[in-house]
Amino acid sequence: MGGLLALVLALAATSGKAAEGGGSATYRKIQPNDVIFIRVVGEADLTMERRVGPEGTITYPYLEELTIKDKTPTEVERMVRDGLKGDYIVNPQVTVDFKEYVKEFVNVNGQVNQEGRIELPIDRKLDILDVISLARGLNLRANQDFIQLSRQGQEPKVYKYSELRAITDPAKKIYVEPGDQIWVKERVF
Repeated sequence: MGGLLALVLALAATSGKAAEGGGSATYRKIQPNDVIFIRVVGEADLTMERRVGPEGTITYPYLEELTIKDKTPTEVERMVRDGLKGDYIVNPQVTVDFKEYVKEFVNVNGQVNQEGRIELPIDRKLDILDVISLARGLNLRANQDFIQLSRQGQEPKVYKYSELRAITDPAKKIYVEPGDQIWVKERVF
C-alpha cells in the first residue's frame, strides 16, 4: 500500500511537466506582446517581468537581447539559466511564466452546433476533437467523413470523425495551432 501511495504522489508531482521537461506546465509558445515573469531564486535584481517586443525579443540584464518568439517558457528558462550560469551565478534557479498573453484562436465552421472562434488554452494542447467538442459537437447534418483542417501555408487535410476518435496515442493526435480553420461538411441525404 505504501508503495502505491508513493507512486501516486510521484506521478502527481511530475504531471504537466513531463512533456516539457521543466517548471512551466504550458504548451503555448511566446508571442509578441505577451508579458512574461522571469524569477531567479535569491536574485531580486534579476527577477522581473518583460513584455515581448514586436520582433519577439526582450532585454534582460547581462544577456542583453534575447529572441524568445515561438519558444515555450521552459525553453526561455534554459536560455536564461545557461546565460547566467558560470560568469554571473554558480547554479541559477530560473522560472518563467506568463503574466499576460495575447489570446489565440482557431475557427470552426460548418455542421457543428456552435460555429465560431475557439480560444486556445495556455496549459494544454487541443486536438480536432477537443475543438469540435467546444463547438458543442457535430450536428445532425454533419458529414462525419469530411472534417477539413486548413492551416496557413499548407494544403487542407480531410479527416474522418471515426478515425480521429480511434487515435488513443497522444503523440499521434491531430493538434490544432493558432489560426487553424476547421470546417465540417454537410452530409448529402
